[in-house]
Amino acid sequence: MKIKIKFTDQPLGFDPQNNIFVRALRKRWEVEFSDDPDLVFYSVFGTEFLRYPDSVRIFMLNEPVLPNFNDCDYAAGAVQMSFGERYYRHPPLIGYGERMFWELFLPPAGEEAFDRPFCNFIYSNASNGIGAHLRVEFCKKLAAYKKVDCLGKVLCNVEDGIEKRYKKDYAGRALNAGWESAKIRTLSGYKFTIAFENTRLPGWVTEKLIDPLLARSIPIYWGDPEVAEYFNPKAFINCADYGDDLDAVVRAVIELDNDRERYMQMLRQPPLKEDFPYDWEDGLAAYLDGIARRGRAPFEKNPIGFETVSAQSLGSLCREGKMGLHKIAGLTAQALSGWAHYKLRRE
Repeated sequence: MKIKIKFTDQPLGFDPQNNIFVRALRKRWEVEFSDDPDLVFYSVFGTEFLRYPDSVRIFMLNEPVLPNFNDCDYAAGAVQMSFGERYYRHPPLIGYGERMFWELFLPPAGEEAFDRPFCNFIYSNASNGIGAHLRVEFCKKLAAYKKVDCLGKVLCNVEDGIEKRYKKDYAGRALNAGWESAKIRTLSGYKFTIAFENTRLPGWVTEKLIDPLLARSIPIYWGDPEVAEYFNPKAFINCADYGDDLDAVVRAVIELDNDRERYMQMLRQPPLKEDFPYDWEDGLAAYLDGIARRGRAPFEKNPIGFETVSAQSLGSLCREGKMGLHKIAGLTAQALSGWAHYKLRRE
């Protein structure tokens, strides 16, 4: 059986040929990439998906944005939510599901790990999300005890401490394919890693926690209130365990930094819970198989016809300075095209 698909509105670095959705579909279907797709997989980085009103739209939660079922027919992500059979929940991933992170853990560290440099802080975002503000505040508090190596753009105090995530080429900005592995190598040289998410959302765990666990550097974590669902709470310092009292978290880090036995005991903990669903991809394959078998039959969106903010709020994006006239003109053209398509089909 053949299924025609398309990926739109994806982040920089996304590989449409290598991700969990393509792998899962290929378990049961012959996949063809097409501009006349049966299934459109889209994310939050644009509104091109609106060009395909007759295709089945599947929203991918690779950012902490909840699906709008007035836009999508189905959705899949790690966030805790339900919407009948139209939402599939998978465990947290790194990247866009190209690789299963549990296959990438470095070997358990030896006693020499206790004598590594103290702590690192690698961020380029200092303002987008409450966690971005809190991690800067926390880093400054922790640095009053001992130097924290800030290797990214935010609070940078070590020049060229890590490879750049993005590089420039003739076509503009491009992802540095070696950045993730370079980051893991860097983290593995530190006792602790400040690992604050941008925002707190049940089920939303990203590379900010996973990368230091892969590198065998103890994460100081702020984020998912349900993080212990998949991750061993004995393997990291969780700010929530201290009521998000950053001063109390600093004291906990200092105690661990000065207690070899306790530090090594935490560092050697298995990062994942014993019941982690390693076979979850089979469930995704069954979910997508059911969608594909239903055929090109989108659900009716907003059947009563209420005026809702859908896809993107142009007003808020403009006020925040995130959208220019070129983008507005393009989206307006898309909107007019969609209106014309709707009117012609109705008449």
